[in-house]
Amino acid sequence: MSTVYGSNRSLQEIDKAGLVHSFSSLHSQKDRDLVIWDHAEGLWLTTTEGERYLDAAAGLWCTNIGYGRKELADAAAAQMTRTSSIHSFAQFSNEPIIRLTERVLELAPDNMRRIVYGNSGSDANDTQVKLVRRYNNVRGLPRKKKIISRMSAYHGSTVASGSLTGIPLVHRTFDLPIEGVLHTHMHDFHRRPAHIDDMDGYVRWLADELEAMIQREGPDTVAAFIAEPVTGAGGVLVPPDGYFRAIREVLDRHDVLMIADEVITGFGRTGAWFASPEFGMGADLISVSKGITSGYFPMSACLISERVADVLYGETADDGLFGHGFTASGHSVAAAVALANIDIIEGEGLLANALRMGDLLLRRVREAVGDHELVGDIRGKGLIIGVEFDADRSTGKPFADPTAVGSLLSKSALEEKVLVRGGHGRVLAAMAPALIATEDDIEEIVRRFVRVVDRFADKLTASGLRG
Repeated sequence: MSTVYGSNRSLQEIDKAGLVHSFSSLHSQKDRDLVIWDHAEGLWLTTTEGERYLDAAAGLWCTNIGYGRKELADAAAAQMTRTSSIHSFAQFSNEPIIRLTERVLELAPDNMRRIVYGNSGSDANDTQVKLVRRYNNVRGLPRKKKIISRMSAYHGSTVASGSLTGIPLVHRTFDLPIEGVLHTHMHDFHRRPAHIDDMDGYVRWLADELEAMIQREGPDTVAAFIAEPVTGAGGVLVPPDGYFRAIREVLDRHDVLMIADEVITGFGRTGAWFASPEFGMGADLISVSKGITSGYFPMSACLISERVADVLYGETADDGLFGHGFTASGHSVAAAVALANIDIIEGEGLLANALRMGDLLLRRVREAVGDHELVGDIRGKGLIIGVEFDADRSTGKPFADPTAVGSLLSKSALEEKVLVRGGHGRVLAAMAPALIATEDDIEEIVRRFVRVVDRFADKLTASGLRG
């Protein structure tokens, strides 16, 4: 037995001695008390100390059917006893991945024709970069490679997807973004330029800014535009009416593909299987992950439209060899879990429930804290809503140090034993509970959130950070 990881050490000690926590402050990790989960059911998580937390964020926006669903555990176990970890490279395949492909394409927008599988949302968007490059290389357009993302967007943390992400934290010390990735303005009406008063004018300004960027770079060098239908980690920003149609018009003028990042929104989060059609995105490529298995098993998928697939499958050089994939691409166990997950979403009417409970959550949060002096904006779509806090509500002035202030908000939520997501570069409480949420769950989330806001206000006053 290792002296470092021996059984005489506590879980806290072992963790702090060896585990690197994602998106954490490494220098201060040793001084933080860990919350160690032991088991979970529905919307509730229980620690090894027996404390119960209400998860109002579905983990990392992913446990759409809630925790502890035996159906998915049974599906995984049954498939593991049959095929364990066989791959889908070359001519090899398996029944679950074939059935899943048919099922997902039936649910997807009508123009989607093919799917390439992976393990996470990050690698899905990384794959999209490669698909875009291959698409234009096969078309004989080797200069048409640049991809435009948006500031505040989150698209992952690999080298390519981390570059697409428009959040400085993800770029810091990693030499990102890589060449060929650009960032234009995010649709954020709450933080719009001072000279813009109305929504229609804002949409026109955003489209004009994108047009100007493409013209500066040269339309023959710009290949794709990537966007979340509703942003997640960047602030739960719902697009204004007509925004994506205006963006699509710009893209169509310059032969630029639209990549819809539906890693969060896909499979029911907004009350539909896919959110991009409702917003008029006209996606050529779609990335999904989290909701496809409700986070029960790592899986992602890149959906490829007829427009792109016809080019990729039309290549004859080297017989169109596609040199891309991962060991677990098309994993049979992941596919079995995904199929069981989709059955539950469909069989239990969770798309409709997401709309009903989302409307209730948005209304009740607005009623409960909408007039609070620190609340600047409350927004959402389906079961994903965001409450943004301002230093000065009357002017919409943001906090000078959103990281420090956001930390106070996170601590307040943990003390009330309700889990919400934050927002990078802004002080935000994002709520995205499981799609199985009931009216009682929503009311309990709101009751706890009211106490969170009160705690946060007290901590802010004591800290002197309101500035």
